[in-house]
Amino acid sequence: MNPEARQEALRRHGLTETQDGFELTAEGFQRASRRARDLRQQGDPEAVRMMALSPEDPDRWEYCRCLQIEAFTAEERASGF
Repeated sequence: MNPEARQEALRRHGLTETQDGFELTAEGFQRASRRARDLRQQGDPEAVRMMALSPEDPDRWEYCRCLQIEAFTAEERASGF
């Protein structure tokens, strides 16, 4: 994955890269929340617990950030990077 494609993938997943790691954008939070709803419907206990939290709760944001990092990493691996 070249640098431009990597930046596009980060944007698509709603992530920005900082010195300290990845930060989640509001768009990324929305995407991850949709994914978490799907996981909740499949009976994932962590998704059930996290989706019960308020959207402003930092734990829910962290859960969503992890979901997006996981999705980004899977895409990056699939690209052969």
